[in-house]
Formats: sequence, C-alpha cells, structure tokens
Amino acid sequence: MDILKKNNGQGKVVDLQSRLKQLGYDLGSPDIDGIFGPKTEGAVKKFQQRRGLDATGTVDSQTWQELVDAGYSIGDRMLYLKHPPFRGDDVRILQYWLKTLGFYAFKENGIFCSNTHDAVIEFQKNMGLPGDGIVGDNTIKSLLSLKRIIEARKTSNFPLNSQYEQRKEQGAVTVMVDYGHDISDEQPHDYYQEKIYICKRIAQYCKNFLEKNGIKAQLTVSDDENQSLFLEDRISCANRSESDILVSISLGYSKDGEASGSSCYYFKGLKSYSVDGKKLANLIQDQIIDKMNLDDCRVHGVSYSILKETETTSVLVEPAFISNTCQREQLKQSSVQLKVSECIADAIIAFIRS
Repeated sequence: MDILKKNNGQGKVVDLQSRLKQLGYDLGSPDIDGIFGPKTEGAVKKFQQRRGLDATGTVDSQTWQELVDAGYSIGDRMLYLKHPPFRGDDVRILQYWLKTLGFYAFKENGIFCSNTHDAVIEFQKNMGLPGDGIVGDNTIKSLLSLKRIIEARKTSNFPLNSQYEQRKEQGAVTVMVDYGHDISDEQPHDYYQEKIYICKRIAQYCKNFLEKNGIKAQLTVSDDENQSLFLEDRISCANRSESDILVSISLGYSKDGEASGSSCYYFKGLKSYSVDGKKLANLIQDQIIDKMNLDDCRVHGVSYSILKETETTSVLVEPAFISNTCQREQLKQSSVQLKVSECIADAIIAFIRS
C-alpha cells in the first residue's frame, strides 16, 4: 500500500479516518474530511503506541494491517483454519482465552494458524463439543461461560516450547539469523544498500560464530533457500525452517542525525509478552553495551511483524543508527561488524546454555 502521512489528501485517508473513528479516536471537527491533518496524525500516533508500533504518525503497511485487525471483535465472524488465514483482534482474543485456559502456548499474534486450530479442537473436546476446529456460536458461548476464570488469571505470558527444551537437551537447537528490508520502511533510499551490506555481513559473521560453537545456524536470506530481502518472504522462510530461535539484524533510523545507540526488541502483544524473547533481548543488549561502548537505548516489547508472525522465540537487534554518519562509517569496518556479531552470538550461546 501507499504510505499515508501528514498533508496527504488521498481517498485512502477517508478509509483511515473511518477506521480510527470506529475505534474511538478523536479526529476533531470535521472528523472525516479526507485530509491527513494534525488531528489525524495524533490519532495515528496514539493507535501505534497502543499496538506496540513506532509512534511515527505515518501509516505504513504494518500500521494499516493493525488497523484492519483492530476492527474485528470476538463473535463478529466464524473462525476456522483456511488459507490465507483469518487475522484480527477476534483471533487474538481467542488465542488469549485459550492460552489462559491452558490449551494454547504460543504467541497471541492474531493469526488463525494450525496451532490455534489444534487448541480450539482440544478445548471443544474438553467441553463436550464437536471437535471440528470451527469457532462458532457454541464454542464462543462455552468460552464466555469461563470468562470469570479467564479474568482471574493475571498473565498469559507464553512459556518455553517443550520441543525447544527437548532439542536443547539433545544439543540440537537451531538458530535462524535474519536480515533484510521492509518495503514500507521510511528510511531514505540513500541508506538502503549500505544497510543491507552491513546487516548481511553481521548476520553471516554471527552464523559463523555460532557454528564454531557447535550450534546449528541458518540465514533467512541465502543463495540456497530464500533470496528475497522482503519481510513477508523472510517470515515465511523462518516459519518453514522450524528453527528454535530467530535473531533479526537491522539498523535504527532517525531524522535526528545525532541519534545513536543500541536497542533490542522482543514480542509484546495486547495481553502477553515473550518471556524467552525478553530474556534473550536483554542478554544481547547487555553484551553490545558492555563490549561496544554504545549508548543504551534499552530493550523494548513491541508488536513488529518479524517478532509477531514468526512462530518461535524472536528478537530484533538494532546495534546502531544508520542515520548517524559516525556510526554508519564505523559499521562499514569488518572489525566492528565482527565485534557486533560476536556480542550477539555470545548472548545466544549464554541463553541456550542457561
């Protein structure tokens, strides 16, 4: 989709404003006028903050998908396994309810995947309903009858995957290292080639460090499997791989050319967060801050697609800002790339062996 931002007057803005108004955001008066003004920009920022996205006020493909997802409430439609899968907040709430009741142990990503389908069937059988995996009126009524139990639970943080625990004991953990480009990214094209070059080198070095320490590692972007740098293709590649951990390498960007420092991110949804993702993100951040002498831009829980839509423990690492001239020039040096990748690999190894 085309990126929507302040001072746009396109027809798509009417749809955007209608969705924001439906969700209860104040657009001022007149509220729906097809003009992307300050009030609309402010509403978009508030929405992005609530959804764990960067509050840029600009509507990219990820923000638009979240707006579409937010428009669905539980019971609005029948849910079942199909391709492409159902997406929306109704699916996310369903996953939260099933997780709290002990039937679902994965990310509340709002995507009706095979794990959600299996959890629905297990719940239906437990409640004496036909185990067809279809979430219709009877299944929703059964869930609502347990709402008091669901609300009594304080958290739905998803736990360690049992298969990961088994593979860890067997020394057979697989790490997927990712780098690439989001087509809706607002970073100026001037930085694109440099960003890909730097991130590719760090990812390759990281893979080599892990393999030298006896850990199987793969790249989402390679000559053998998937050559696409685009986000959707990298997510598909990661999910097909059935890896245990995914670490995505990127670089921060700011209109402030002096912005600097390292940040790490883990998945955080509306009702849950990744316990393992948070732990791994903190280990990586600590290594980079300690050994690279960089400003600490902290660890953050977010709902970026690379973290939400991948089916494993996932973290995103931004060790520096591509928009900072000094940091960009440093990152072009092989010695600096090696040091960053070693920090990331050491943290992954510590996480696996903990």
